[in-house]
Amino acid sequence: MDMEKTISILLMAIACCLGSLAQELPQFKPSAIEGWSYNNPGVELSSTNVSNGAIVLYVNSQGLVLTLTSPEFSCHGIDSIAASVMWYIKPSSMNEPEFSLAKTALTMAIDDVEGHPLDSVTCVPPEMTSTQTLTMTLAVPKGLQQARLRFAAWNADRESCGAIKRALFTAITASQPHGEVIPGDVNDDGHVGMDDLTDLINYMLTSQDNGINLQAADMDHNGVVGMDDLTDLINYLLLH
Repeated sequence: MDMEKTISILLMAIACCLGSLAQELPQFKPSAIEGWSYNNPGVELSSTNVSNGAIVLYVNSQGLVLTLTSPEFSCHGIDSIAASVMWYIKPSSMNEPEFSLAKTALTMAIDDVEGHPLDSVTCVPPEMTSTQTLTMTLAVPKGLQQARLRFAAWNADRESCGAIKRALFTAITASQPHGEVIPGDVNDDGHVGMDDLTDLINYMLTSQDNGINLQAADMDHNGVVGMDDLTDLINYLLLH
């Protein structure tokens, strides 16, 4: 059996398992909003209002901070969470005399399952545009087993409100000390994940390293990158 067929069989066998790993963190987007909650009275969280508008976060006239909270997820093996958030504000709001980007500052927080806040990060949009993507990274407290993510625009008001249209998350599962090679970190980005598996497969099919870390790809430390290393990387991803 040639290498291409062998790799195809291996990938088919683990596709379902790896798919579940990729879904470990909840995504907020029109196709995946199940389990998210929005505390805005009278507004039903649905694919329609995520697709055509945005989930608005502000302090209402009664002082209630409108928040968007994720379903519970496992923190096992996760050191930090990176979020790519599509931020939106109505262009007409920018013309309000009291408008400021600081008022639309978006906060992402991590809470325990009982709703107690543990840590947060706040990002002020860097420019005056109605739609842009913000990148936010939040450390996961050590020892935390289960958690929820929560979004709020703490300083916003009814005229100067921030909003979320989409948030996509990446779990960062390992830290890389300076100079240390992490077995399986094929793309040398500091953690082991699906991108490393893709890069290793491409290398084995083309023999072109394209800047990958061959020392990290040599999972069994035998001096040769081959099928055994691919199998070891797959097993690692299935177990972590």
